[in-house]
Amino acid sequence: MEYISEPENLDEDGYMQLNFRSQNIARRPVFSKKGVLSSSCPSNWIMHENSCYLFSTSIDSWESSKRQCSQLGSNLLKIDSSKELEFIRKQVSSQPDNSFWIGLSRHQTEGPWFWEDGSMFSSNLFQIRSTVFLENLSHDCVWIHMSIIYDQLCSVPSYSICEKQLSI
Repeated sequence: MEYISEPENLDEDGYMQLNFRSQNIARRPVFSKKGVLSSSCPSNWIMHENSCYLFSTSIDSWESSKRQCSQLGSNLLKIDSSKELEFIRKQVSSQPDNSFWIGLSRHQTEGPWFWEDGSMFSSNLFQIRSTVFLENLSHDCVWIHMSIIYDQLCSVPSYSICEKQLSI
């Protein structure tokens, strides 16, 4: 900030005009256990902890949503902690009419659930509620609706949540 109290810096009412200028101040990096991270997310993404999140504004199948996240250099949401789960629940509860795909799926009905990165789902953080009413339909993908996590047919159109780590 530059402050000069000379008469040419006064406006017509006699008030001092302040001139704020950035002096090539570099962005302050955020540090984490994994190293130095950039302190910002792309436009329209929301930062929380060490990740950026994009809540899609278009609806698609789970597989198409996965592809769209990948094209943005991210993955469908993987919930790693209770803090992250609480953050996501708050975000989606503000959109009560919408459901959002997350990065959980399984290869066969009644088989184990896997995150997009190949790690196995652990029910320590949350349970997946079943929406299967007809025996012949396999609900092998997962979405979150009103802070509750459900299995669902992968072909059902829905919104999605992409997640990417803050870049190094």
